[in-house]
Amino acid sequence: MKKLVLSGLCCAGMIALLPETGRAHGGQYRGPGDVVPPSPGGGRGTGGPAGPTTGGPAGPGAPAPSGPTTPGASGPTTGGPAGPGGGRAAQTGQRGVEVGDDLTQWQFWWEFNKDPFIRLKDAIQQGGPQTGSDDFFLGGTRRSEAKDSLKPTEEQILGEILPALKKAIDSTKQRDINSSCMVAMAKIGRNHDDFKLIDVFTPRLKEGDQEIRETAALSIGIAGIAEEAEMDMLIGLAMDNEKGRAASGGNINDRTRAFAAYGLGLIAHDAKIEIKTKAFAALKQLLEDDNVSNRNIKVAAINSIGLLHIDESSEESKKLLGESLDALEAYYMQKLGPGQQLIQSHCPTAISKLIGRNHERAAHYKELFAADLKEKGKVKRSSNDIARSCVLALGQLALPYENKDGKDNPDNEYSKLLLDTYHDHKDMQTRFFSVLALGQIGGELNRTTLLKEFDKASKTQEKPWVALSLGVYSFFKYEAQKKAGVQIEPERLIAETLYDALKSNKEPGLLSALAVSLGLTQAKEAADTMVSMLLSNVAKEDLAGYLCIGLALMNHNRAITDIKGIVDQSVRRTDLLKQAAIALGKLGDKTVAEQLQKLMTDGEPNLAKLSAIASALGFIGDSRTIAPLKKMLFDDQLGDLSRAFAAVALGGVADKEPLPWNSKIGQNINYRASVDTLTNQSTGILDIL
Repeated sequence: MKKLVLSGLCCAGMIALLPETGRAHGGQYRGPGDVVPPSPGGGRGTGGPAGPTTGGPAGPGAPAPSGPTTPGASGPTTGGPAGPGGGRAAQTGQRGVEVGDDLTQWQFWWEFNKDPFIRLKDAIQQGGPQTGSDDFFLGGTRRSEAKDSLKPTEEQILGEILPALKKAIDSTKQRDINSSCMVAMAKIGRNHDDFKLIDVFTPRLKEGDQEIRETAALSIGIAGIAEEAEMDMLIGLAMDNEKGRAASGGNINDRTRAFAAYGLGLIAHDAKIEIKTKAFAALKQLLEDDNVSNRNIKVAAINSIGLLHIDESSEESKKLLGESLDALEAYYMQKLGPGQQLIQSHCPTAISKLIGRNHERAAHYKELFAADLKEKGKVKRSSNDIARSCVLALGQLALPYENKDGKDNPDNEYSKLLLDTYHDHKDMQTRFFSVLALGQIGGELNRTTLLKEFDKASKTQEKPWVALSLGVYSFFKYEAQKKAGVQIEPERLIAETLYDALKSNKEPGLLSALAVSLGLTQAKEAADTMVSMLLSNVAKEDLAGYLCIGLALMNHNRAITDIKGIVDQSVRRTDLLKQAAIALGKLGDKTVAEQLQKLMTDGEPNLAKLSAIASALGFIGDSRTIAPLKKMLFDDQLGDLSRAFAAVALGGVADKEPLPWNSKIGQNINYRASVDTLTNQSTGILDIL
């Protein structure tokens, strides 16, 4: 078998067309990237997944991301996302970063963080007002006609989809079908009357194929069935103890241990406090054990502690949260070398996920991370990964930049520090994360600051990031107003500023960022211009795709006909195909799933096309696709890859969660501080559908 890397759908990277070989359990449409043929020869023993893979976010590769920090700089062949712009790696060997890739572009952040902004399944499966509609701006005082729900029923999920996936996985040892069916069943997360999911996954821990072993371990966590057998199995695998070895047929390699550690964070996320406590005990031991030297395991432990989602509703939960913070802080404060600082850099973002802006310990961590950002902390560090993570964490911890009753908010110093960092920091990625953090923090003074910075910013490097920050600012402001039950106050000046820039610029990367930001800002006055720009730039896949997304974010329903035409014309331009399909789903088009399903069986079953269509079908979640996808799953004439992608799509349709399972890991993560099992464009946690 060959190994395939299929990056996601970001219009920043073109997807090449390859023969029908590849692993289908991946395929996230996150970051920029491309398709490269795999190294031949099947499995890699204990090293990594054997066999084809569809990769997702074009993320940094192992062992350490040390890519360029200025646009155009020559980068290493490993260590960062494949850059936007359609560049392809050499067509042999392992996927690396092509020399010249710019890892600082805004598309990477958007592709890792976009799921909560798009909320695709909410749009197509639920009724009620949608973002961009009159109801959105009227704060729900008027209601439009509710949409017919296309969500699959419990009878369809348990009576049709789950048994079909079980039958398919039992019928073959084929890698693609096995891994795809396991993840699909895990997304459903229900035991059947006739079988338990863990009884499907556990026997595959002994398979000779590394991909199948690690997928089995991860699937236990994705399923979220937090019973004794599942917890003991994940802990046994992560800790490499007697139970884990018995299940896997011997010693457990580091890669499988890391996947099991992520599984612990996932299974505990929505579980009872007893499960969270049990998971934390194992993760803490992995983090503190000096005999565990592999940084894939350490990074997995840190991020999984950040996933525990502890609400402090009881004394027991308060105690657990305190212990979790203490463990992360203790590891973060160790004096370690630059390579291990990459591991430590995951602690600030994990801490920020645990506590948010209003926790009593937030003040302590803001001071700590601000000091490290200014290089005045107690521990001297040389890694830019630390600075990048401190900036990202401050964006989640600091309160809005504003004055009330003539008095400064005490947190204003952090927005001022981030602005200074944006202006002066030596590392460009830290600068760009800083200006984005200002939009995340919000507040009237940050709004004013960002508008001024937008006017001053350079077009190719800075302006897209400032535009994105303005869009993020508007989005979160609207969300806060909706939550408070007050009428939405449209950000007219931000909309006007972004629209003027859209009309006066020609650089595709900037126009793409403006399109997304105008969508987030609900600037419907720009919609007609964006449609016209879309129709005249269909050949520019990146720009056209983001114009589709921007129009969908502002709920411009009049664009549906034009975007449907693009879907029909884009069978061989799969980045654009997936973006346009997702835009149609977001706009509530009821025919997009049928349109995609027809395209899936028409013509040659090349990998890029199948992945684009299957993942779009899964994200849209239209129950009417169940029957044709089941037919594909068992159609021997279609080949293994097509059948595997049918399983991918079925898992997405029946997914128990409204957002992709790994979005909770990817949100606000420092993707530049990557290790192989986190994201490597093919087989990391963030690369799997």
